[in-house]
Amino acid sequence: MTEHRPTGASARPVPTAPVLTVAGITVAFAATGARRPGPPREVVHGVGFTLERGRVLALVGESGSGKSVTAMALLSLLPRNARVGGSGVLTDGDVAEELVGAPADRLQAVRGRRIAAIFQEPMSALNPVFRIGDQIAEAVQVHQPHLGADATRARVLELLEQVSVREPRRIARAYPHEVSGGQLQRAMIAMAVSNDPAVLIADEPTTALDVTVQAGILGLLRDLTDRLGTAVLLITHDMGVVADVADDVAVMREGRIVESAPAEQLFAAPAADYTRALLQAVPRITDVAPDPRSDLTPRAEPGPRADAEPDPRADAEPGPRSLSSSKGPSTSSANGLAAELRDASVVYGGRGGEVRAVDQVSLTVAPGEFLGLVGESGSGKSTVGRALAGLVPVRSGEAWLAGVELSGASRAELRRARSRLGIVFQDPASSLNPRHSVGRSIAEPLVLHGTTDPAVRRARVEELLDRVRLSRDLAGRLPHELSGGQRQRVALARALVDRPALLIADEPTSALDVSVQATVLELLAELQRDLGFACLFISHDLAVVSTVTSRVAVMYDGRVVETGRTAEVLRSPQDPYSRRLLAAVPVADPVEQRERRRAWLELEPAAR
Repeated sequence: MTEHRPTGASARPVPTAPVLTVAGITVAFAATGARRPGPPREVVHGVGFTLERGRVLALVGESGSGKSVTAMALLSLLPRNARVGGSGVLTDGDVAEELVGAPADRLQAVRGRRIAAIFQEPMSALNPVFRIGDQIAEAVQVHQPHLGADATRARVLELLEQVSVREPRRIARAYPHEVSGGQLQRAMIAMAVSNDPAVLIADEPTTALDVTVQAGILGLLRDLTDRLGTAVLLITHDMGVVADVADDVAVMREGRIVESAPAEQLFAAPAADYTRALLQAVPRITDVAPDPRSDLTPRAEPGPRADAEPDPRADAEPGPRSLSSSKGPSTSSANGLAAELRDASVVYGGRGGEVRAVDQVSLTVAPGEFLGLVGESGSGKSTVGRALAGLVPVRSGEAWLAGVELSGASRAELRRARSRLGIVFQDPASSLNPRHSVGRSIAEPLVLHGTTDPAVRRARVEELLDRVRLSRDLAGRLPHELSGGQRQRVALARALVDRPALLIADEPTSALDVSVQATVLELLAELQRDLGFACLFISHDLAVVSTVTSRVAVMYDGRVVETGRTAEVLRSPQDPYSRRLLAAVPVADPVEQRERRRAWLELEPAAR
């Protein structure tokens, strides 16, 4: 993959002919279903920007700011009750075409041909019952019907190779559920660029991806702008991604652009208070992470540390950092640990198709400890959490929870152990029952564990709503009536309502905007200090892990390859995989990110 130009205003002379000029875009939604509908509610107010060939414009802001609505308005992909005004002019040489209000047949010709889109979740955007190659072929044939079957198949393979898909023939024959998230997103990009569009709209294309996969996808987007001259509109709330890939940035808030500038200028000297607040909310690991320009050659042996400072919350594993594959007796979970795995293996599947998701992992969580568990998708970190919760059995080894060895426990012992456990998942919209009120959802663990007095349950619900900084009036609302951040705080309240000794938080902030994420992380740390529970914090975001955990374990291919105090691991990772993982994390500084990108390419030659 070619190396990208430096980002920012000094990257190259600014082209004088924009590909897409957006001016005064407004979007309003008419009320539906009401007996006396009021006037349409305007959510986008006079937005304007330009896209230029070979450059990336990042449109950033929190959920609800109007980013995606603005982009979809240009292609008339909003619901029927949307009312769009303003202008969006697509320029092709000397020909200028207005998109807003264009006839449906003309827009159909533009979509996928002149303007293409990449969405956040390829599994939802692709049809699950058709092979990936057939779906890319359809996109080609719609706009290039003159191509025969053989030429179309050759074009599909060419596109998959162009976006660096491994084993393009196999991927073309595969169904979406048979492909990893990173490879699936690359296939979707192949579909988007299949007709050489002038404009590519990338709507949160890396939000659900691991940092190493994300780095590859961002490199691919940069390569497309350089090689094909595509103009990219990148919609995101991740300021690290913006620093990595954007030439120019426009910041949206409440349907308006509050600031726009070249990337380096905006990060160095943001003019708007809102932009400064967004940047301040970004979790950072630069205070503890190694300089990417320093020697990144992996060391053969971790070795002991002479400079390690004792951590009062890490009594379960004192001393220097080490590989956790070592065997031998460990402190008994019946002797005060919140949870423990001892040489535990978890295997999925049956005869002839087994997958060893967790392979002889030993791990402890001490009382009151905040332990981070990091790694890519498929590394086994979520399976570790499920094994400690007793949701999946261990094939060999032992899993202990609250002093109970789960595989040999009686039903009563399991019930007692699980009463000491709370779990928070990544997507609160999926984990909360949409038909249950907030109050009922929070009280559910109390009911399950035998608290029969309604007054006691109501008082405990109100106490937890206060603790997570939600109004008690929300107890009667349904989940869809709350924002994403409010729903995640409800999920946190539910997990803590029965005063657990251990909280398992599985990617609890990865789907949240940066400012909402910061609020939830601050709240989680505050609750842990006040209530004293232990926490296993599962995440692929090292910046988030660095802000809340005291100790971290790094997983790769079902094994824990490195453990240690968080600052030590992030400052000087000793395992080669830990180094690659850390180098892939984008930081919210275009100048520093440029150096980190070069360091990552040195460690990941396959990404070039």
